[in-house]
Order: sequence, then structure tokens, then C-alpha cells
Amino acid sequence: MARFSETEAAVIARLRALKAKPDMSISLSDIAVPLTEAGFTQDEIMDVMNALEQELVIAFAPGNRVLILKDLPEA
Repeated sequence: MARFSETEAAVIARLRALKAKPDMSISLSDIAVPLTEAGFTQDEIMDVMNALEQELVIAFAPGNRVLILKDLPEA
């Protein structure tokens, strides 16, 4: 579980670095590539992205993009 929390914090930090805000669309590769380079696996990143989708923070969009639905949670 600690790894999930660490990955979640990294994903949210990456989204903040991309200046994510509601109604903004972001490429998944802009999120995943730097995190993969930082040592996170694709499965770990997608687990967090799926959790954010379940919380209605993001929605997966066509073209390997995510749509930010509401303000990001505190990490």
C-alpha cells in the first residue's frame, strides 16, 4: 500500500506540474513517461489513474488523453 501512496503522490505532483485544472485535457504520455523514467511501472501509474477515475477526478478520453473533471486532491 505504501507504494500506491507513493505513486499517487507522484501522479498528482506530475498533474500539478502540468498545471492540470478542471476541463483540461492532458496526454497520458505527458504523465506516464516522466514517471516511468522516475522508476514507477506502467501498472502502478494506471492503478492510480483508475482510482482517480473512480473518484471522478479524471475521465479517460479518446486519443490516450485524460480529462480533468475537478480540482486535484491533496497528495
